[in-house]
Amino acid sequence: MATKITFNTLTGLAVGLIWLTSSAAFAQDVALSLYAGQLTKEKWEQALSPKAEMADATLFVASAAWTVGRYFDARLSVELEAQVGKYVGDQTHWELNLPILGFRWHRFPWDHHMATSVAWGIGPSYATRIPEVELETNDESSRWLIYWFGEVTVGPPAAHWEILFRLHHRSDGFGTVAEDGGSNALCAGLRYRF
Repeated sequence: MATKITFNTLTGLAVGLIWLTSSAAFAQDVALSLYAGQLTKEKWEQALSPKAEMADATLFVASAAWTVGRYFDARLSVELEAQVGKYVGDQTHWELNLPILGFRWHRFPWDHHMATSVAWGIGPSYATRIPEVELETNDESSRWLIYWFGEVTVGPPAAHWEILFRLHHRSDGFGTVAEDGGSNALCAGLRYRF
């Protein structure tokens, strides 16, 4: 069963995003990312396994993130991220993920040699059509699902750029937004912070 998102819900999300970005985010940092990844036919728990079976579908994503707050002496940041993705291969639709609320941990003992961060984020995901790979690996799927990511970044200390490695996941939320569905992509790319 597909979940219907109303115009009022989308308007509320957009107004909230604009309010947060205008009040705090532009006083902090902005980051732009480009990354690509290959979809797997596995559940997220097995997607990182060297034995994971890959699907014939590749994802290309452009994203923008805004830091809306820093906590614990800037060790933890809270970010909003918006994404647009395009698939090629066995599925060719577009995917929009907006807004994504992310939490990023910035401090590690080796940061003076290699700056590192670990992040996790969650938000709504919309596919312009029901993804074919999701239908192949699940009983059904939906255009609207939950999006979450897990990410590790590395880069030179004090540099404005970093390399990112991300698990890009669409989920039915244990049946809360759809009866079934979801996909995983193993991704890598670059981020530039302003």
